[in-house]
Amino acid sequence: MINDYQTYNSKILKIENEGSESKTFTLSLSYPDFSFEPGQYVMVSLPGFGESPISLTSYFNEKKFIQLTIRKVGILTSAIHELKKGDMIGIRGPYGNSFPIGIAKGKNVLIVAGGIAIEPVRPIILDAVNNPGKYKKVFIFYGCRDESALIYKKEYPAWQKVCDLSLALDNPTTKKFTKGVVTALFDVKDIPADSIAYVCGPPVMYKFVLAKMMEKGFNPENIYVSLERHMDCGQGICQHCAIGTKYVCKDGPIFSYAELMNFKTWLSAI
Repeated sequence: MINDYQTYNSKILKIENEGSESKTFTLSLSYPDFSFEPGQYVMVSLPGFGESPISLTSYFNEKKFIQLTIRKVGILTSAIHELKKGDMIGIRGPYGNSFPIGIAKGKNVLIVAGGIAIEPVRPIILDAVNNPGKYKKVFIFYGCRDESALIYKKEYPAWQKVCDLSLALDNPTTKKFTKGVVTALFDVKDIPADSIAYVCGPPVMYKFVLAKMMEKGFNPENIYVSLERHMDCGQGICQHCAIGTKYVCKDGPIFSYAELMNFKTWLSAI
């Protein structure tokens, strides 16, 4: 039986640079029966540097390894960026709920991501790539500051074989990108309003993306949002991540927009 609080060592098998500030770490499985669903996360630690929640970004049906894409933003992540192939990282989890991709089978799908928040939805994209025809059509709206900040660029050709990928940049240098924030993509491409939508980004992005989706006629019950909160335990014990009566760490991080409409404290914070 797996102890939910037990930390297991995972060996770094490969390190790849992503954008200007992130790296993707391919790790050995923490334990033989490790499995996860898209949208879940693990608590990552290094002795002496702390612990932090990190989204799982690999294909969820992969049985040989897991991947974490980690941005260098603080003491812990800076220390992780100094690690080499063969070094160990502490992992516990996975925690939280997941994006409900089962309901999207045979339907249109819209994925909206901003900046490094493409990471939690990458497993859904990889599912579409590995299972052509599973979804009716998959649209990806991805917005970033500039081209240097884009993550997973080498994978875009594979994504585009089965997905309709649209990119928006605040400061584009070529006409292949739409100028502006990710909501600008709703004005240049029509998306079926009956699509199942998976949204991940900074809180300020949600305010405008969700308003735009309501304007376009999307059903709030078909929009699923990944929330970001300060999470220390992953078990709803420390209560740092509470919104209303829910804990982001265990009741989330995925919530439908219909559910979030009931939480005025969340709506007022975006």
